[in-house]
Amino acid sequence: MTIVYGASEATADATTNSTTDSTTKPKPGDRASLTSYELAPGLLKITSRPPGNPTQVHGVLGMPKGEGPHPVVVVMHGLHHNCAFSDKPPYFLRKPVKARWPLVCAAPGEPHNPNLGPDYLRHDVGLSHVVQALTRKGFAAVSIDVVSPEHWWAGETVPEKGYTDLVNAHLRLLSDLNKGVNHGLDIPGVKGRIDTSRVGLVGHSRGGGYVLSPKAAQRAGLFGVVALEPAVGAEKVPHKVPVLNLRGGCDEDVDPSAGLEEMKELAKSGSTKVAADVLLAGTGHRMLNTNLPPTDTKEGGVGDCPASKVAAPAAAQAQAAQITASFLDQALRKSKSYRLPALEDLDPKGGNLRKGGPAVTFHRAPQQTFTDPLTIHEVTSKQRLLPAIPKDLKVNKRPGDDI
Repeated sequence: MTIVYGASEATADATTNSTTDSTTKPKPGDRASLTSYELAPGLLKITSRPPGNPTQVHGVLGMPKGEGPHPVVVVMHGLHHNCAFSDKPPYFLRKPVKARWPLVCAAPGEPHNPNLGPDYLRHDVGLSHVVQALTRKGFAAVSIDVVSPEHWWAGETVPEKGYTDLVNAHLRLLSDLNKGVNHGLDIPGVKGRIDTSRVGLVGHSRGGGYVLSPKAAQRAGLFGVVALEPAVGAEKVPHKVPVLNLRGGCDEDVDPSAGLEEMKELAKSGSTKVAADVLLAGTGHRMLNTNLPPTDTKEGGVGDCPASKVAAPAAAQAQAAQITASFLDQALRKSKSYRLPALEDLDPKGGNLRKGGPAVTFHRAPQQTFTDPLTIHEVTSKQRLLPAIPKDLKVNKRPGDDI
């Protein structure tokens, strides 16, 4: 059965319906749930030949309590290495969530290397804490696999187009689930409870860069955006909805100032009343994805921060997830002011950069706990959302030289 959580988690925002006795079958919406799903891999269309880019179709769906229908938030991870090193510390200091990649993790022209696969790292599952925090605020949240737009095995795809195509595919899946069309996935309690006409976007790293892009801003029904330590491009952020940029004070991959200039320009443009920027002290970049090593050294340092200045990974993950969920909840409700949770000793700092816009302040909040990603129930189906990968397509994948 699907993993459920409720009143037993003292830090959750909602409590479980305690009036249901052992003889009463729980109704859809009585409890929140997390489900990891996998559909058959497929092909993204690309701009060169041959016409396709292989990609996994993975996701983690969080359903909140309540009948709904619940607005959707799509969560996207960043560009990280996806061929699992089994014996190459410090790349993976603990057991990550992996899956089978149907292609080959190897350098071009070389045979399969057992140290590089075929295990494929599920970085979408690494952001399940963000999904779970969002469900506690009443969102149907989904973290999706977005590796394909950032890599090319058979030709290069435009990253913005790749992200958009994958978001559209997963939203199409959620729309079908809402209609009772399950695509072979056994996920109970979703029919009639998902509202894909209202969509929020959350992205980490390169995913954060995408959610700040003009293409993302064009999404119909968009009500709010959160960029987590974004790896941003050169384009201006044109959003008309509330936007929050979260920066890591110890960011080792992009920079502790990631997204700040973009938020200043957005605030100056006047296109949205909320262009908020918040700095998370002691927070590294890979730390926010539980599938990646949180620190750079055995001593625990991250980036330019010594171990003494680095936050506990679980606390940093909770802080980012709780702020994200709270911000989008208030964005959906078009709040006249925003109060964001601040965990003890982490002291996030920042506010709304838009002059005259709603104030963004902080209040002390307890640290939530989250389901171990390795224990999330998995459902699989051989059905597909994307066109099939041609059997004669020759694909080689190698880790980047900078990994």
